[in-house]
Amino acid sequence: MAPSLSLSVALAIVLLSGKPTAGLSSYAPSLTACPDTSLTRTFTATSQELNPFESDFIAARESSVIHQSWQSWLKNGSAIGYNTTAFSNFARVGLAFSGGGYRASQFGAGVISAIDARNATAVAAGTGGLLQVATYLGGLSGGSWLTAGLYMNDFPMVQDMVLGSQPGWLMQEDLLEPEGSAGIINTLQYYSALDQSVDAKAAAGFNVTIGDGWARALSYHFLSGTNLSNFFDTSSHGAGQLWSQIASADFFNNHEAPFPLVLLDTNGTFDLTTESIPLDLPVYEVSPFEFASFDPQISAAAELSHIGTSLFQGVPVDNASCVTGFDQAGFVIGTSSNIFAALLSVDTTEIELFQSLLGEPIEALDPAEAVVSKWPNPFLGIASTTFVDSSNAELQLIDGGSNGENIPLNPLLVKAREVDVIVAVDGSADTDDNWPNGLALLFSAERLSTILGDSHQQLPELPSSTDDFVAQGLTLRPTFFGCNSTDTPLIIYLPNSPPLTGDAPFCNAPTTQIQFEVNETQTILDQTYFNTVGGFVPTVNSPDPNWGRCLQCAAVDRSRFKVTPTIERSAFCTTCFTQYCYNPSNITSSSELPNRKLTYAGPASSSL
Repeated sequence: MAPSLSLSVALAIVLLSGKPTAGLSSYAPSLTACPDTSLTRTFTATSQELNPFESDFIAARESSVIHQSWQSWLKNGSAIGYNTTAFSNFARVGLAFSGGGYRASQFGAGVISAIDARNATAVAAGTGGLLQVATYLGGLSGGSWLTAGLYMNDFPMVQDMVLGSQPGWLMQEDLLEPEGSAGIINTLQYYSALDQSVDAKAAAGFNVTIGDGWARALSYHFLSGTNLSNFFDTSSHGAGQLWSQIASADFFNNHEAPFPLVLLDTNGTFDLTTESIPLDLPVYEVSPFEFASFDPQISAAAELSHIGTSLFQGVPVDNASCVTGFDQAGFVIGTSSNIFAALLSVDTTEIELFQSLLGEPIEALDPAEAVVSKWPNPFLGIASTTFVDSSNAELQLIDGGSNGENIPLNPLLVKAREVDVIVAVDGSADTDDNWPNGLALLFSAERLSTILGDSHQQLPELPSSTDDFVAQGLTLRPTFFGCNSTDTPLIIYLPNSPPLTGDAPFCNAPTTQIQFEVNETQTILDQTYFNTVGGFVPTVNSPDPNWGRCLQCAAVDRSRFKVTPTIERSAFCTTCFTQYCYNPSNITSSSELPNRKLTYAGPASSSL
């Protein structure tokens, strides 16, 4: 933010702020009588239970949609050396979209386009169809923006959602300083509206922070109801759109999309100004039905539609005062992408500016308190000997990748979900040029092996360091991990990488870049799409004509073990696995992927 503009906005907000309009007030939760049913459930790490509504959804999607989608994608299987009628049950697939701001959400959108059976060119490439056979879809931070864009807009095709032919993303307006046609006046109107929504929530008795202002800003840009012509008016702009409402959407009830999960981290009691988030703190997930943690120190879940209710040991403190409307979709993804805590150790100036823009009561908070997103603790009094926040009335939640696990593998590895194949879409910015280097996978592997052994599946063998990931070229191309493992899922790793054609990259913008013109986004989608449908050919800059079928081989491979006797891997798929599988006995090299341009060549638009 430009300080002069920020100061002008801060001074003028006072003049423009007023009583919230009905639409903006719908960001505030409300009270109702409590239902007769229990609002929480507990289990153990070794005896997990899924929400019954989730189990019913998965069973229905797999029986009525996914089986036929496999047949549509693979046809009779002869192109990859199988007979699909021999598979009685297909592999259960999960998709995981990493954090990384607009870069990660745009990269994820390009991947979605490349695996969507509704995209004829992706179908022709052989990759279109993977989306339709997926059972789960997880997102965190920037990946949660993609998730919300899909699930809060009736699961449209990416091109329609991102490029604006229907309500969806509005990346051409800056996230924090949108100016429209009237410049600073429009920016003032924007912050006045954000402030009114947040004030309405505060007036309802809930503690608010910068996380709420951030939630409302994201709602304008990713949820339904906002377009360029009404951007600065007093419409609701996503206020009142709830994550639990996904469960009542037609596309969801028709089982047309995977089951969505969004990840959140907590800071526990750690000093965010000096300490990093340790791996032993719990990780939370939000589904259309529940707020939950399958981490062994909690092993509990709360009904999402009444999240925000004051509970003790799972029981409402007042049966006449249960909360509804706390699970605002903007607040869910705003929490998952709340990176403001990271600014504490750098400079609190930006934080204090945001506080002043949002006014009281946020302006009066200590910066360390202002940067978290506050959720009433549904697990108060639960697991008192193991749960770090068991005695705290509020959870202080932050970006879902804050502990280093920047790909949302955690929920997909929950043992009760029995996921066989995970597509890990990594848009992290681990290097100076904003490319991933495998760090997210390594953090997850460490946490899984040291903390989650009883509750989660483990990852297959990985390179031992980020240096090895980079030196072996595994961050420049698709890689399959766990090809011959029998006790872990197979991981299809799709890293954001420079165009395989050698073109200058637009797809590695800094995480802090918060505005893109439509033509810029189109270039990014094109680059990520063609990388996703292209695979790689060693030592050349040409796409692999067999990549689509190789992707099919990886996705279906675990299906072989669901048949007795086990079906042998086909000769064609064996050839694919030789090229794409990580093999510690046959180390590859980045020199096999020549002429990749690493330096960002895209627009230098406004940033945090």
